[in-house]
Amino acid sequence: MVKTFDEINIIENDVERLIILRKRLDKSQYEFAKVLGISSSYLGQIENYKVPFTVQFKERINDYLKQEYDMNEQDLFSDL
Repeated sequence: MVKTFDEINIIENDVERLIILRKRLDKSQYEFAKVLGISSSYLGQIENYKVPFTVQFKERINDYLKQEYDMNEQDLFSDL
C-alpha cells in the first residue's frame, strides 16, 4: 500500500503520479474525487493539465492515503 504520494517516485511529474496512483487504487475519476472531497470535473482538469497541481491538493491525497493505510492496518489487527 502506498503511504504517501511521494512514494511513487519513478515518475517525476505529479500529474502522471496522480493518474498512476488512482489506477493502482482501482478508482475511477469520480470515485477518487469523491473520497478526496473534490468534484470529478476538477480532478479531470488536474489530470488534463487545465489547472495546476497544488501543494494543498498533494496534502489532500496524502491525508487520504494515511487514512486508508491506518484503516487497513487496523483491519489487519482487529481480530487480535
